[in-house]
Amino acid sequence: MSSIRRLCSTFALALAAALPAAPLGAQQDTAAAADPRSLSIRRAAGPIQVDARLEDAGWAGAARASAFVELVPKEGGQPPVGTEVLLTYDDRNLYVAWIAKDPNPKAIRATLQPRDRLWSDDWVAVLLEPFGGSSLGYYFLSNPIGVQGDLLMFPQGEDSSMDFIYTTAGRITEDGYVVEMAIPFSSLRFPDRPVQEWGIMLVRTYPRSSRHYISWPSMSRNNPCQLCQLAKLEGVAGVRPGGTLDLLPAVVASQSGSLREPSDPGSFRNERVAPDASLGLKYAFQSGWTAEATLNPDFSQVESDAAQVDVNTTFALFYPERRPFFQEGMDLYETPHNVFYSRSINDPQAATKLTGRRGRASFGWVGARDEHTPFFIPFEERSAVLQAGRSFTNVFRARQNVYKSSYVGGLLTDRRLDGGGSGTTASVDALFRYRQVYSLMGQWVGSYTREPEDPDLSARLPKMEFGRGDDRHTAAFDGESYAGHASFVRVARDARTWSWNALYMDLSPTYRADAGFQSRNDLRRLSVWTGMTFYPRRYGVERIAPSLFGGSIWNYGWDGKEAWISPGLSLTLPRQTNVSLNANLAEETFRGVDLTGMRRYGMSVSSNFSDPLRLGFSLGRGDAVARTLAVPEVGRGTDASVWATLKPMARVVVEPSLTYADLDRRSGEEIYAGYIARTRFNFQYNRELQFRLVAQYNDFAERLDLEPLLAYQLNPFSIFYVGSTHGSREFDGYGMVGTQRQYFAKLQYLFRP
Repeated sequence: MSSIRRLCSTFALALAAALPAAPLGAQQDTAAAADPRSLSIRRAAGPIQVDARLEDAGWAGAARASAFVELVPKEGGQPPVGTEVLLTYDDRNLYVAWIAKDPNPKAIRATLQPRDRLWSDDWVAVLLEPFGGSSLGYYFLSNPIGVQGDLLMFPQGEDSSMDFIYTTAGRITEDGYVVEMAIPFSSLRFPDRPVQEWGIMLVRTYPRSSRHYISWPSMSRNNPCQLCQLAKLEGVAGVRPGGTLDLLPAVVASQSGSLREPSDPGSFRNERVAPDASLGLKYAFQSGWTAEATLNPDFSQVESDAAQVDVNTTFALFYPERRPFFQEGMDLYETPHNVFYSRSINDPQAATKLTGRRGRASFGWVGARDEHTPFFIPFEERSAVLQAGRSFTNVFRARQNVYKSSYVGGLLTDRRLDGGGSGTTASVDALFRYRQVYSLMGQWVGSYTREPEDPDLSARLPKMEFGRGDDRHTAAFDGESYAGHASFVRVARDARTWSWNALYMDLSPTYRADAGFQSRNDLRRLSVWTGMTFYPRRYGVERIAPSLFGGSIWNYGWDGKEAWISPGLSLTLPRQTNVSLNANLAEETFRGVDLTGMRRYGMSVSSNFSDPLRLGFSLGRGDAVARTLAVPEVGRGTDASVWATLKPMARVVVEPSLTYADLDRRSGEEIYAGYIARTRFNFQYNRELQFRLVAQYNDFAERLDLEPLLAYQLNPFSIFYVGSTHGSREFDGYGMVGTQRQYFAKLQYLFRP
């Protein structure tokens, strides 16, 4: 593997030579320098009804913002449409009203659909940062007919799973549309002080031939920290944080059936109807702390996870968190190494959370008593996934913001199984930004594992050893104890034209994160990426971005495992069309076999060229390692996917997708081939009532799943639904036979006095 490794090393040294010589502490206050404007608001002159009419007396004398500037595609340009925003407040709510002009109202994109699915529409948004220090932002969005979307923004990313309660109304007019928002102060966390001073940004998207992003205040793409560039919102006085109690009771009933013998299609049996009840409580203290508890929670999801192709992987797959309890404050637990993965708490009898902010410091604790504890066990070339019995999990987090958008933090996790066995991690992490475009992120984690003694679980684990030198252990759960560690360092430049990053990480062979997600250990990785972005706005090209990515992976003994170098090119074209091209040259050693000379090429295209039809596809073709053979070898295969969003009617959205994968030996013999077809159909009668059907066929498993659901949802937490899941698979001589079935109903209602 020497040729590609030498090329990767040269690439890394060349990029390292471009590192700035600036001291780490040279932090600049770019927010004030970028845009010193502020907005001062006053109490509403009278009552306001959220109906998108703006005729209420409360809007008289409201503060106005109208000096919007385009950020994308032309930074600093004059927006193609006019926008004006009104802001005021009373004891309970912050009110925001949008008057969005449009020369062709018939072209406005506004789909009646469930919340958080508005991203391809026209939409408007307000971003609020109550704490200062650019540490946490609340994003409230609405499309032109009042469909909501929301997310949480923090310095290192954003969390779209977060849900807030607020009121919206929207209507399309003769010259555009009007959106009215009422954001309850009880939905926000903010300091307890007589007069508030918050960060604010107002955003509008205008998706036509191009997707225009328009904002107040003006933003710079030469500063990756959006929270650092907010304007000031002043004048909110006499409002207090917290002091609210939320009660979330739920009643659930379900009836399941399945094959008693997986190989016998005639052994299907139904279980009894199983009623259940749960209770969630949340109290927001005026000191800025929030306490939550849930008893016997129903952690079912309204929609199942989409299947992933796993036929040629030896590592566990990651699935995102969707459960409402794991939302507020979960940004605190985001670290480079996934030390806390909330889905490691699988089926709790009870769970608690405590989240608080004091000044520039944030704190969090999660505790849970789990009935069925999952294990994601990493090794050098594979993962093991299994489920044990009861356990207690505790997670503690503290983070201190420094400078404008930097922080240092610590994270402690501890999980203890009934009957013996535990896993503990202690972590420190930090992010420092300097000279506006540069950042340094790092983390170090230490772990201590004490295995349970469980012959039944051991029988489901691979018969192998792991470790180095004298510190070697068996994979079996036989009561061994060992310590491990992991580290991560990333230095980056994120700027308008030239960006790059260099990353080093390692995980020792005995590193475990029982309360987190780690699919692989026993590795050291060094990778570098660099890319340029040009905005020619000629010949139909809005943006062109060439890039180069390369790296190497070794095991902890510095034996070479992987090396690659990958050039790429992405283009942004008219009609909201994006094209990406890439190539990958790679070498790998897997299970002791050197696999060299691998070349793979790919492309992807996505386009939102119209409102009724949006589509895209990706295609990869070339060499790949056949990992599941007795002796791994290099095969030649294809990965392809195609997806679309169709809106035949204003209330109907159909989202079909097809994923295909195959791999053949170089002699032409097939190793595997198959596809996953999935379609999501949604009929939205109004903003509260919907019918949804998900159909998915997994050709690899010869399995068909159907999931009909009828739901009535008042807000993200108050919902009533009835539905079912039906799983079937092919049996020789029988055809498609039902293997699993469940009928269920749930009533959940949020009481907020």
